[in-house]
Amino acid sequence: MKLVIAEKPSVGNSIAKVIGANKRRNEGYTEGGGYIVSWCYGHLVALAPPEDYDKKYQKPWKFENLPILPEEFKWVVAESTAPQFENLKALMLRDDVDEIICATDAGREGECVFRYVYNLAGCTKPFKRLWISSMTDEAIRDGFSNLRDGSEYDALYRSGLARNKADWIVGMNATQLFTVKYRNMLSVGRVQTPTLAMLVEREKKIEQFNSSKYYSVVLNCGKFTAESEKIEGQLTAEKKVSACGKEAEVKNVVKEQKNANPPKLYDLTMLQRDCNKLYGYTAQQTLDCAQKLYENKLLTYPRTDSNYITDDMEAQAAEMVKLSARVFPFGASYDELNCEPDIKRLINNDKVSDHHALLPTKEISRYNFDNLTEECYNVLCLVAARLLCAVAPKHTFDTVTATLACGDTEFTAKGKTVVQGGWKALESDIKAHMKGIVADTADEDEEEATGTLPPLEVGKTVTVKSAKLSEHKTTPPKRYTEDMLLSAMEHAGNDDYDEDSDVEKKGLGTPATRAAIIETLVKRQYVERKGKQLIPTDKGRRVIDVVPENVKSAKMTAEWETTLQRIAKGQADDEQFLTEIIEFVKALIRDNKTASARENNPFRFSKLPVMGKCPKCGKNVYAFQKSYSCEDSHSACGFFFMKEMWGKEISETQAKRVLEKGSSIVLKGFTTRRGDIVSGKLVLGDDFRVRVEIEKE
Repeated sequence: MKLVIAEKPSVGNSIAKVIGANKRRNEGYTEGGGYIVSWCYGHLVALAPPEDYDKKYQKPWKFENLPILPEEFKWVVAESTAPQFENLKALMLRDDVDEIICATDAGREGECVFRYVYNLAGCTKPFKRLWISSMTDEAIRDGFSNLRDGSEYDALYRSGLARNKADWIVGMNATQLFTVKYRNMLSVGRVQTPTLAMLVEREKKIEQFNSSKYYSVVLNCGKFTAESEKIEGQLTAEKKVSACGKEAEVKNVVKEQKNANPPKLYDLTMLQRDCNKLYGYTAQQTLDCAQKLYENKLLTYPRTDSNYITDDMEAQAAEMVKLSARVFPFGASYDELNCEPDIKRLINNDKVSDHHALLPTKEISRYNFDNLTEECYNVLCLVAARLLCAVAPKHTFDTVTATLACGDTEFTAKGKTVVQGGWKALESDIKAHMKGIVADTADEDEEEATGTLPPLEVGKTVTVKSAKLSEHKTTPPKRYTEDMLLSAMEHAGNDDYDEDSDVEKKGLGTPATRAAIIETLVKRQYVERKGKQLIPTDKGRRVIDVVPENVKSAKMTAEWETTLQRIAKGQADDEQFLTEIIEFVKALIRDNKTASARENNPFRFSKLPVMGKCPKCGKNVYAFQKSYSCEDSHSACGFFFMKEMWGKEISETQAKRVLEKGSSIVLKGFTTRRGDIVSGKLVLGDDFRVRVEIEKE
């Protein structure tokens, strides 16, 4: 008998149908045709927590117990999944099972899902590897005809195991270290903390930004307008307006034909970015949909970092272009281009490692899309649309840039004429067909669209109808959306990264893990979502303020990720990598093994409710037992107001309103010195004192 172990029941059932193992023996596996098919429910086995090594690691944590560096790592099975682990263990050790087939997801994490169970079960039987990029019946049959020896993926497993151990060593030690140091539960991680640092850094830049005005002069030349360069100072700009006459001389005319190449196929990160930009989906929502589409045989393996296919997939890609054009409502727009698909530009063997770019599968031709959620259907549409755009003709346009002189100032006028709409025109038509797009989908990188300029000759003059002053303001950096953050995470540590270069993407995390990192930051209340924006909370900002630079360094973490990639390729040693991680942790503990003084501890009020920002110094105002006070109220600032004023308890809602708007609503129940019950409201004065203002009858 051959035992096939999948990652999830749905995948196991799909495999079982293809290989004929359709007889369900119990809830844990099916059997038939010489095969047993079972599954893991994702990660059944995980690294044990510190307290499983020694009770001294239980809370309360202590400096003297650090660092925690197991000589041999222990593994545990979650109580909720223990029955399935025991089921798999029994199947692996069955006398009639002579071969095991690892059919977990074809990637680093999938490899670890299987190996952890295999090792903890004490199994030593030989195993093969099913490595497929889609769940179609054809792909499964082809995969079983070309099973690979399990040892071919030993390096991939070592990479996954090294990542898991490194995250444990850094996370467990750093979390306990800074929790003890600041007497507050602080979660610190190898990837999550540098990611949080990027959000905090951006927020500080926004807050510190000082907007400034600048000006330009705009000439109205009848059929077109021309604008000057940026001018500092309104008076200077007004003088230039006054100096403009009724004619402008054409000094230079430059005509160019430009091409915009079609986009690459999607990898997971770019799909997540577009889904966030166009639909507002979180990275996790997009990954969940892509995974469901994969399990429903509609999409190739989603956790890919490649934008290309291999040369042996040329015919398959050509077929998927035809099917996508036929199946999806926007396909007619592609057919109207009446062009041969440029499949060759999708091919780059050197840039495909474990998995090729995302593609729809043949199953789209016979699947009832009504069975999909709206979100999953939209994700599938985007993948198909990207395929059609990627093989469409270039977008070609003519540009004209004219330089004119008027008065003592030079002006620039630009014109653009589309020669061939190509993939840009197709993309515009596709978006018109797709429902639910909520974002401004304009291409931010494209030149500003301009009209056609009339014929202009150097040395000739044009009539100026008017010259006007145009006022502008500098704008702060934009807050991160998940689209922007995913891009920043992907490129972190790669200052010389370019989309079309051969530079290997280092980055924070991997396409498979970045969504989970963002969700972890939100779950731990270090980051909050506001629409599409990701905004660090006060607690998140304080964490970044107190951890050392090397803990929050995106560059160093990206270098670690590169080493993990090299381990997976057999180009680096996993033991050496872990040795370096251990030395890093030891140095971190040595440099930070001192408790923070209470007055210098930024988390000393963290368990108190935050009412808002102090109007005097900008720090937090907390709800103490008897007052609403600035965290700095006992030293430099001194701002506070009592919870009870004139015999009335002031609610947190009204306290927040005072801080935000400068006054409360009219409240009943204030008691005067004479004992009269009156109505009034709290008012924040210019001297930063909160007073009761009696309502006049």
